[in-house]
Amino acid sequence: MIGANLSVKKASVPLASRFGFAFGDLSFNLVWQGTALFLMYYYTDILGIPVVAAGAIYLAAMFWDAITDPLIAIFADRTRTRWGKYRPWLLFGAPAFAISYPLAYSGPGALPVDPVIWALVTHLFLRTAYTIVAVPFTSLQARLTHDAQERAVVAGFRMVGAASGGLMVVLLTPFFVSWYGEGREAHAYFVAACIASGIALATLWYSFFCMREPASDYGDPLEPIWSDLKGIGSVFLRNPPLMRVFGIVISGSLCLGMFGKNVVYHFKYDIQRPDLTMIGLLIPAILLILTVPIWVALAKRTSKRTALAIGAMIGLAGYLWFFFNSAGNLTYTFAAMGLAGIGASAFAVMFWSMLPDTVEYGQAVTGVRAESKTFGFATFAQKAAVGINALLLGALLEWVGYIPNEPQSAETLLGMKAIMALVPAAGVIVILILLSGYKLDHAQHAQLLKDIESHPSKG
Repeated sequence: MIGANLSVKKASVPLASRFGFAFGDLSFNLVWQGTALFLMYYYTDILGIPVVAAGAIYLAAMFWDAITDPLIAIFADRTRTRWGKYRPWLLFGAPAFAISYPLAYSGPGALPVDPVIWALVTHLFLRTAYTIVAVPFTSLQARLTHDAQERAVVAGFRMVGAASGGLMVVLLTPFFVSWYGEGREAHAYFVAACIASGIALATLWYSFFCMREPASDYGDPLEPIWSDLKGIGSVFLRNPPLMRVFGIVISGSLCLGMFGKNVVYHFKYDIQRPDLTMIGLLIPAILLILTVPIWVALAKRTSKRTALAIGAMIGLAGYLWFFFNSAGNLTYTFAAMGLAGIGASAFAVMFWSMLPDTVEYGQAVTGVRAESKTFGFATFAQKAAVGINALLLGALLEWVGYIPNEPQSAETLLGMKAIMALVPAAGVIVILILLSGYKLDHAQHAQLLKDIESHPSKG
């Protein structure tokens, strides 16, 4: 029974588990950020896939995720081993995860396969492998502690790891692109992906060995899978805080992600300084890492909602400054990108800190602890938004007249800049609106834990 063990899990998470979470998300973000920042460009400018078709690949992956994410969540929740429910998935899923990333940055070569089909198949394999390890991993966060403030600390460690993974990507990939030189970009991206996947495998296995999943009571018999599937709707419909948090992650992943995807395009076509791409990616990544402790401290002193709202407004200022700044003023360009990185830091830390709190809200209301379903669908929502983001990016680039590897008109460059900055700005406004109705603070969460402890439930 979950309720019976709440008092035990309120204690601080051991340092080893904190670092386990950090290294686990480092692994994921090596792949996630590498995909988010460069894969669309790889499809359009290297494989020569039309921008709309490239976006459609992400959309197809989204529909695939709609099947695989909830299934993996259910299977993970039903896992019974001496290592726990979720940790075994990290051990056995890591090799496929490591293989899938370089494959996404490969091409058909001499094989008689259309590049679109090749990209689609390898992309689906990548998303499936990611789901197999990411859904169980994220579910672990809700089990490590039930203390809301301690979760902010764990989320902080996790985001430092995530940002470090992103930092490695923006160092590795542009370095190899520059090293191999013009005309050998395809090979450069593949080599960078191979190195990143090796690091991802090692860090994910490290995460498995250094974390310890809290003991589970497996006394209750497993219900049929169909019962799990039927119960998914109530997880959301009876949990207003969860629905708002999901709205936040969808808005953030859909709109804020547009900024990072366009950095390569911006420095290649607008600034005409592709050599500065690494700097443009490094500044937000470094500031994301440096500001994580600030958001954790602010959330503990005030509330998670307040911390996210402040970060969102800083990010909004960065996006607007970037758009209205002249492309030739590099100082202001980099400063605006830095503000965007600070805002993204608050979004990443607070989302993964707020989400486990909604698990207890749902448990108090429904009597069922649905951590795996909640985190599984959070992962799906994030990936679905990224898929829609890529499809939207492809459609918008075509609409403004973008032609790969050709000089762009002034009107096209302005349109590309608007896509890069104004779409994220709109997403921030949606996040602020959703936050205005989010009322789950430290005091309310503490009361929920007391209610749950007095009324043990299934989990």
